[in-house]
Amino acid sequence: MNTTGRITLLATLALLTLLSSVRAQETTVLTEDLCASCTIELTPDVVLGTDGESVIGLALDIERLSDGRFVIAFDDVMYEFTVFSADGSEFRRVGRAGEGPGEYGHVWFVREHDDMLHVFDRRRRRMTVLDRDFEVVGTMPVGCSTCDGWDMAMLADGSVVMNFPLPTGTLHILGEDGQPRLSMDENPTTDWRTRRLDIAPDGSLVVAGSYRYRIARWDPATGELLETFVRDADWWPDDNLLHPPRPHLPPMTAVDWMHVDEAGRLWVYIQRPTPGWRDHVESTGLPEHVGSWDYGPGATEWVIEVVDMEAGKVIASQVVDVVPAPRAQFFAPGWLAVYDEEDIVPKYRMYRLRLAGLE
Repeated sequence: MNTTGRITLLATLALLTLLSSVRAQETTVLTEDLCASCTIELTPDVVLGTDGESVIGLALDIERLSDGRFVIAFDDVMYEFTVFSADGSEFRRVGRAGEGPGEYGHVWFVREHDDMLHVFDRRRRRMTVLDRDFEVVGTMPVGCSTCDGWDMAMLADGSVVMNFPLPTGTLHILGEDGQPRLSMDENPTTDWRTRRLDIAPDGSLVVAGSYRYRIARWDPATGELLETFVRDADWWPDDNLLHPPRPHLPPMTAVDWMHVDEAGRLWVYIQRPTPGWRDHVESTGLPEHVGSWDYGPGATEWVIEVVDMEAGKVIASQVVDVVPAPRAQFFAPGWLAVYDEEDIVPKYRMYRLRLAGLE
């Protein structure tokens, strides 16, 4: 091959590489192609707290372990978390206040990987790794200064993914020393703190924003943005800014939770105003600067959407009859927790979620 031919070949290969990169990062607008025979079923499961002492308030973080047990970090008691048996009949509190091994200042996340639990202490900026008997295997500092991202995920190799702001980005994969070994999303939206994270069956990192219906899929090995999904639903407001409750302003529409199931389908949990939200704005009796108004029960509703990412389609969209956040948490693929304090003792009622009727 002569010199001209080589140059032409190299230029062609460079162009193909560029086009491939552009295609890999292009935005997919999700179309609505609903399955006519599908419905999202909620089935009551175990109730936690029937003992009268294990559930001590609203959950900050909930995790379901591979053996069926539930782990809950309650924001009222920051230095420990509670492990419930799969049937809810037994519980155990893990942790104590302090700065030593097995001691915590504010348990923010608990995540399982293989036979280990990774416990992130927001106040100490520290990760503690526990074995199945909740004995400390090791600790490491985490390189964050603002450690208040709303989610944490575990990659297949045991690496931790977290949200916190650095000049290099707000989405970080931590190394064994607790420092970011790979940072992504150097130009995040304003809702980086409230993003939800999950790992797809193909190993990609899936990230959902809160204020916009925008899902990003990243390659955790290279930090490459693989694809972005956006939903242009007519019910999603153009002006969707965070604001205090007001009689003339509807509650904010938000993606509160997101999970990827074993089939690779994306489950998106959205809180939005009901058609009659104005009838449920309540006066608090407090001064204006403190908060004169609140959105009472009936002002918002839950919508669950199931997305086929491969096809770029929304295949299910359904309003579900559960109490909206913060009393309801979609904490794992196929699981919903609803806080119930109507009785003398508070409880958490767990429900299973299932997409029925999909051929």
